[in-house]
Amino acid sequence: MSRVDLLMKLTVDRDRRTNTGEVEQHSVKHAFGVFSDNLRRLLAMNLVYAFIFALPFLFCVFVWPMLAKNYFFGNGNYNFIGQVGIGYPGVVNTMSEGYKVLFEHYFHVYIPVLSASIVPMVFGLSGVFHCMRGYMWGENVRPIRSFFRGIKRLWLPFLVTALVFGAFMCGVLYGGYWHISLLKAGAATAGSWVLFIFLILLTWFAVAILFYLLPTFACYRFKMRDALKNSVLLVLVCWFSALFTAAISIGIFLLGQVGSILNYLIALFFLALGFAFLAGIWMSSAQKAFGNYIKPQFEGAVPGGAKAAPARKGVNPYREAKARNKAQENTAIGMATRKRAEENGAKVEAAPQKRKAPAPTKKANYKRKK
Repeated sequence: MSRVDLLMKLTVDRDRRTNTGEVEQHSVKHAFGVFSDNLRRLLAMNLVYAFIFALPFLFCVFVWPMLAKNYFFGNGNYNFIGQVGIGYPGVVNTMSEGYKVLFEHYFHVYIPVLSASIVPMVFGLSGVFHCMRGYMWGENVRPIRSFFRGIKRLWLPFLVTALVFGAFMCGVLYGGYWHISLLKAGAATAGSWVLFIFLILLTWFAVAILFYLLPTFACYRFKMRDALKNSVLLVLVCWFSALFTAAISIGIFLLGQVGSILNYLIALFFLALGFAFLAGIWMSSAQKAFGNYIKPQFEGAVPGGAKAAPARKGVNPYREAKARNKAQENTAIGMATRKRAEENGAKVEAAPQKRKAPAPTKKANYKRKK
């Protein structure tokens, strides 16, 4: 399937912004500009979100594994030195048996609790993404009030996404920890390695879909089916940016497993600003894709989709729109817009606004009065 065919399958509509203006093309630069201008507000919003919705998740990811290892291998009833056990009479005294006890704890307690903690963490992101879309659009955002307003408006799609993603991650965690348990016991097979690699790639792709899905919920009024379809299509079209950002997001969490000090530093980072930071990067990058692939098709191919552009000093909006359409003429988005316009019976205009008709002039009588 070609790039044009993928773009033709996108569901297009007007976004929820209340102000006007062009889409910021430098997404990362724009995001860091927003952080520097609203740092205190973002800190307040992130703290409210983290302590209400994400604290169990942070505890499960950054604290619980260390406590479990210390208990089973240090402060509990087991004492191990390398592969030679020096334990108490009648207790487990080999590393493989110690890991077996540890992974039984993971399977029966840790993985179910961690999967359950993902649900409120993703659900609370409805308020975070609602605030971040306002910051990226330059709207007036009150961090606390807007956060809870976003939960009130977006609770349903984020709750469904949270439940589905929590169940998905539960299966991924069971499969991943099963392979790691075999690896620690020296019994890993080729089949377990294939399963482990497949789960990594599947999780990577799922997070890449969330990279567009969560901002779509905040920016558009699509049905959940259309929002999911658009997210998958945008991942296929903008695969490099989606997979790269998803890998960075996952890597930040995995970086905490390197050492105890780094583990606590990353946990403090997420507690203070980390979730707002990732949401801002996701939102800014997603809005760039929306402005490049959804907005042109809606304005150019849907009757009545184009709005009058605000007049800017020293800029001719007619020439600007004509130059933009000419630049997109031979691109995939330009061809998709023309095809969609033909299907909808719309005409792709060179300028998004109407010219004002000249004002009528009064006829002057120059005859000399007698």
